Amino acid sequence: MPREIPDVPKDWKPPQPYSGHCYEIELITPMFGGGVETRVNDPSFPIRPTSIRGQLQFWWRATVGAQYANRQELRAAQSDVWGDTTQPSRVQVRVELLTADPPSPCARFERDQRDNSRFRSTPTWDMPFNNIDLPYALFPFQGQLADGRKGIQVKPASCIHRAKFRLILICDKSIDFAKQVEPALWAWVNFGGLGSRTRRGCGAIKCQQLLARDRNDLLARLKAYLFNASPKEWPTLAAACLVGPENSSPISAWGQVIQMMQKFRQGEGLGRNPRQQGSNRPGRSRWPEPETIRRITGRRAPFRLRQPHIPDDAFPRAELGLPIVFHFKDEQQGDPLDTVLYPDNDSEGKRRERMASPLILKPLALQSGRCVPVIVRLKTVELTGVDLRQGERSLPLPNPTRIRHPQLAQYTDSPMQNRSPNGSAIEAFLAYSREQGFTEVTR
Repeated sequence: MPREIPDVPKDWKPPQPYSGHCYEIELITPMFGGGVETRVNDPSFPIRPTSIRGQLQFWWRATVGAQYANRQELRAAQSDVWGDTTQPSRVQVRVELLTADPPSPCARFERDQRDNSRFRSTPTWDMPFNNIDLPYALFPFQGQLADGRKGIQVKPASCIHRAKFRLILICDKSIDFAKQVEPALWAWVNFGGLGSRTRRGCGAIKCQQLLARDRNDLLARLKAYLFNASPKEWPTLAAACLVGPENSSPISAWGQVIQMMQKFRQGEGLGRNPRQQGSNRPGRSRWPEPETIRRITGRRAPFRLRQPHIPDDAFPRAELGLPIVFHFKDEQQGDPLDTVLYPDNDSEGKRRERMASPLILKPLALQSGRCVPVIVRLKTVELTGVDLRQGERSLPLPNPTRIRHPQLAQYTDSPMQNRSPNGSAIEAFLAYSREQGFTEVTR
């Protein structure tokens, strides 16, 4: 049963000299994680003020923080509003949880009908994930089988499908709420979310007070979040915003934008060749990464002949977010073992384990009750290098190793052909989105 918590009294007022602002917020896509442990729901305290505070600070940096020249100026301004180890925050975050479903598994492993001692290699997804689109965004949550598929090593993750709560922001009156807090709140509600993997649409939320009236109103509002300034050392809004056609539900809007990414990266006739007639095996990738990894490792299945028209010195999909795990189905026949692509070392020479995708793909609710899929490209510093590893060992890369380059859009059947003169996977994906009926917001 949903958990019921009494409403805040109608005559409640924040203590002076503070001003209080209340917002009714609701999940529109399932939330994964959000508790103390990463990617794990906390059934007793599923929506935490500390998590929301962290989200608001991120979006404050992405909006209000875009005006500052460097990290030193940003840090000083952020500390003045949100506090640090030497001074308290001037914004208090409270959560009054009204209702929340208990966490439930998103998928399950079922026995193989041909061999009951083993499990099927892929999980069976529960609603609303049991379609061809959404599982592509949920692979971190699908669980893992033990070697030989005799047992379950990691169970599929649980998620919370529905939750409603009241967010109360209590601010020192010396803060200009409209300029210092509201932009971060609006950006978080519309571009962010709760829990894990929000940049791929999980944990999306809506707030009735902050909804755009319709698609045209949303397009007009988004213009305010397009900044012409050069990239900062931190992500800012926004290098680009694109809005798709209206859908009847957040799940259908979510599925539409995830399907576009799946087709762009792996879809037949775009990201890979069509499969041969009568075969269940997907066609070969049209991206350079598989040929590049075969060159680096010196491993190739004998029937996987070199595709000479595809470059073997490039990782263009690194722009879309890292790490990327490359698994070759024919490793037993000589293809490379599993390899993982990471961003290159940081400025201090330390290994980096991830680079968050600069692309946000999610559904966004409207006052009309309908939803639109949106794509937001955060303005970030360009990725200049990668680190390819097998286990803990970094593999030697070609010199040079290209991430974006005009030639990567010029070879036959390149997914970026006629979409990005610079050979950029991000630019090509945005162009592909426009081909699919998305409208780009321009100032």
